Amino acid sequence: MATNRKVLHARVRHGGQQDNLSFEVLYRESYPLVYNYVRYQMLDDSLAQDIVSEAFLKAARAFTRFDPQRAKFSTWVITIAKNCMRDYYGRQRSTVSLDDEGVEPLVEPTYDTHPELDDTGQRLSKALATLSEADRELVFLKYYQRMKNRDIAKATGMNESTVSTKLSRAIARLRDILVEEP
Repeated sequence: MATNRKVLHARVRHGGQQDNLSFEVLYRESYPLVYNYVRYQMLDDSLAQDIVSEAFLKAARAFTRFDPQRAKFSTWVITIAKNCMRDYYGRQRSTVSLDDEGVEPLVEPTYDTHPELDDTGQRLSKALATLSEADRELVFLKYYQRMKNRDIAKATGMNESTVSTKLSRAIARLRDILVEEP
C-alpha cells in the first residue's frame, strides 16, 4: 500500500489539480477511521453519518489544497470533521431555551446498527459517554489509533505530561464506572 500511497500523493501534487480517482481511493481508505472517530465523539450513529458526510463533502471541495507533506489524508479529514462537530454543537447551543441552560443531555448510543457490540461493548460505550469530549478524544487517539503520548501531545497541542495525566484520570474513571456495574 505504501507504493499506492506514493502514487496517490504524486497525483495530488500533479499540477495542483484535483484528481477524482485519488480522492475516491483516499476516501475509501480513510472513511472507516474518520467515521469511527466521529462516532466515538458523538455517540450517535445517525449524527455521526451526517457529520462524516459533511466533512468529506468539504474535503472534496478543498481537495486541491490538501498537502500530503503536512498530514495524512485521514488526519486532514478528521480535522475537518472536528470543525463540523464544533459547528453542530454551536448550532445546538443557539437553539437551547433558557430553561434548559446548563442541562447537558446524555446521548444514548444505539446498538441496532452494531449488533456485534456485546454487553461489555455497551457498558464501555456508556462509560465513555460520561467522559468529556476532550478526554474521549485522548482515549481514542491512544487506544484506537494507537498513538504514543508524544504524538498525541503534538496533535492536540498539549504538554506530554498533561496528556499522560489526563489519560490516567480518564482510564481510572472508566475503570471505576465499569467496576461499579455488574
